[in-house]
Amino acid sequence: MQRRRFIGSAVAALAAGLWPVAQALAHTPYAQWDVFRKRNLQILTSHSDLPGDTIGDEWVDFLDKKLPLSRAMVSRARDVGRVASLLKTDQSKLAVLSYQHAQAIMKAAAPFEDYPDMPLQIMLDNGTHVLVARDDLPLHHGFLITATLLEAAGPMHLTVPLKGKFDMKVHPGARAAALGEKVELPVSEAK
Repeated sequence: MQRRRFIGSAVAALAAGLWPVAQALAHTPYAQWDVFRKRNLQILTSHSDLPGDTIGDEWVDFLDKKLPLSRAMVSRARDVGRVASLLKTDQSKLAVLSYQHAQAIMKAAAPFEDYPDMPLQIMLDNGTHVLVARDDLPLHHGFLITATLLEAAGPMHLTVPLKGKFDMKVHPGARAAALGEKVELPVSEAK
């Protein structure tokens, strides 16, 4: 019954020239997706980079144990091009990239020609892959993620490349965690 009412209202709105208003009132999942992204720490990996996908799983498992309120999870894209797209359009803040892909993204080399000036900063390095973040990842988020994962640095061989890598700057929160500095949580999140 509600669907019929909506369709009738949409037809009336179209006839009255109010179609943009009818579209604005229609249900879309985008609001829920935005809430989901804000409530869960997502780390992107790619099905096309299986070692990176495995590394992402290991890091998320550790974060889930040590920072359960982060609701850490791996989000798998079909390929690394999709990972670049999700990062560029701010649909995700973090990704696990191989050295080869990280370098190609920063140089906007094939297959990433459509993503120049990618706003990425490096957080962690395990010798083959890096955890990268958008440059707008909050300082305290980068600090908490890096400090937590550095607790597992022994078995995971994680470091923070303090001079950057592949023309990427180091995320300020990751740098602070690596240097043992303190970062204050915002008042609203400290409660």
